[in-house]
Amino acid sequence: MAAAMPCKSAEWLQEELESGGGSSLLLLDCRPHELFESSHIETAINLAIPGLMLRRLKKGNLPIRSIIPNNEDKERFIKRCKADTVLLYDEATADWQDNGAATSVLGLLLQKLRDDGCKAYYLKGGFNKFHTDYSEHCEPNIDSSSPSNSPPASVLGLGGLRISSDCSDGESDREPSSATESDGSPVPNNQPTFPVQILPYLYLGCAKDSANLDVLGKYGIKYILNVTPNLPNMFEHDGEFKYKQIPISDHWSQNLSQFFPEAIAFIDEARSKKCGILVHCLAGISRDF
Repeated sequence: MAAAMPCKSAEWLQEELESGGGSSLLLLDCRPHELFESSHIETAINLAIPGLMLRRLKKGNLPIRSIIPNNEDKERFIKRCKADTVLLYDEATADWQDNGAATSVLGLLLQKLRDDGCKAYYLKGGFNKFHTDYSEHCEPNIDSSSPSNSPPASVLGLGGLRISSDCSDGESDREPSSATESDGSPVPNNQPTFPVQILPYLYLGCAKDSANLDVLGKYGIKYILNVTPNLPNMFEHDGEFKYKQIPISDHWSQNLSQFFPEAIAFIDEARSKKCGILVHCLAGISRDF
């Protein structure tokens, strides 16, 4: 029987922050980005993971540092994750027994950190309890009037994505790229093989998929949502496919919320006709909203 996951209490964290011990404490907020932006425990780094990365996390071939978008936070994580106590929290974590956390993002991150030799724990009661008891140590959103750069996953019904051990789309890992992290070490390409099925009839892919008639035919794709500023709609004049283009660049910082209504209407039209729809950008990285 597996041992219970190691935890720290809200009271312990409050005492660490009050006594100055927080300087040797690395806090990782595992909640979605919009919740982190709304409020988070002071000094915490947001470690939200896009739904499409969950299977790679479970397989163990996703470097944690690669999912931290802010370079300053990434450097801080790299320098401190082995030397400091690492404390992870989500919205409302209670006690975990045995393998109860095996399919949770926080549980997988915690296990991965401990396997890597880090002194990692989770916060009992999560953010909700700590905020209720010690709100003075929580930072509100400084500019709540600004749109979030990472809109809620629930807009397209993706908030409930769970980690699954079986890949119905035949997903397999791509060959590692030659990219390097900020510490100079090589890291694997963190993209799954595309296209990936998100919902019935809805697929996420890259530009290469949108130009591959075999792929489009295999998945019954007749609608293509092109989320790039300048890639052509390859078969637009053939009459076989229906296109919509949203001209924004392929970068995690892009705000997509203004395009949701037309994108959702286009997706709903395709699904109502039981046609496959491909949502693609250039590399298939930042459109997993």
